[in-house]
Amino acid sequence: MQNGSYFIPREQIYSFMNPSAMNNQEGLYVTWKTDPVAARRVLPPPLDLLDPAHPIAMVYVVNIREPTFAPWYMEGGLSLLCRYGDIVGAYFLNLQLSGPGAHMGLCSGREKAGLPKKMCERIVVERNGDWASAVIERKGRRIFSIEVEMGGYNDPIMEVMRKDYGPGYQERGACLLFQYECGQARDNRSTFENMRLVHYDSVTDFQTWEPAFIQSLNMESSLDDPWAELPVVRPLGAGYSINSNWIADISPLAHFESHEGDSLISYLFTGRWDRSTLVSERCQRYGQF
Repeated sequence: MQNGSYFIPREQIYSFMNPSAMNNQEGLYVTWKTDPVAARRVLPPPLDLLDPAHPIAMVYVVNIREPTFAPWYMEGGLSLLCRYGDIVGAYFLNLQLSGPGAHMGLCSGREKAGLPKKMCERIVVERNGDWASAVIERKGRRIFSIEVEMGGYNDPIMEVMRKDYGPGYQERGACLLFQYECGQARDNRSTFENMRLVHYDSVTDFQTWEPAFIQSLNMESSLDDPWAELPVVRPLGAGYSINSNWIADISPLAHFESHEGDSLISYLFTGRWDRSTLVSERCQRYGQF
């Protein structure tokens, strides 16, 4: 049996997250128009909604079958379509992970890229003929569930938005993410310093893409995972896909100092942390002491 060590020669770490790819992932990609007031409320001020009057929310739920850095795992993410200057991309409010490789997927995504990831109890993606469904459950709540039927979208606009999607298509996409460092003030209050907006530049190679009609979509919010804060005003459609996604680059876009940076944590906290981290008394605990 091979044993490891807490010391590894530096040259053995040169291949850390290189490549950083999620190969042969399979599942659902969902799009809807959401409430403009709610979307603006949760989007950090440096970012602008791509269409402020008709903001677009997106969710993907996939089985990442062959990641290069971990065993397989399940992942689902909630995002808003936005821009920073000329860069158009997705701002992720939260991602949920489960399965054997989920811990490495969470740690690598949060520490390397600033992705707001959490662990959940269960993610399921199923495909039966022309029907597919997905479920995300965390802390006793079904925060996302969907059922779709293959064959077409809910809204013709999806034919424009996804017009090139299909076997052999390669898409270059951007995520707009925040990284920060935790500090501590003299009164022991936590501070969130050295706040940076970064451009997460990735490439998706599509093996398949099948248009799908959203038959039902439900979200159950909780104190720690308020996915339903972005309601479905108008379902646009979904797609069932097998594809591979890999990171091309992660580069800084902007830096926010002192109070300006620290105040951004109001938008970032819930996607990364549970409210239990804010409670000093009367917090339920399980196990033996």
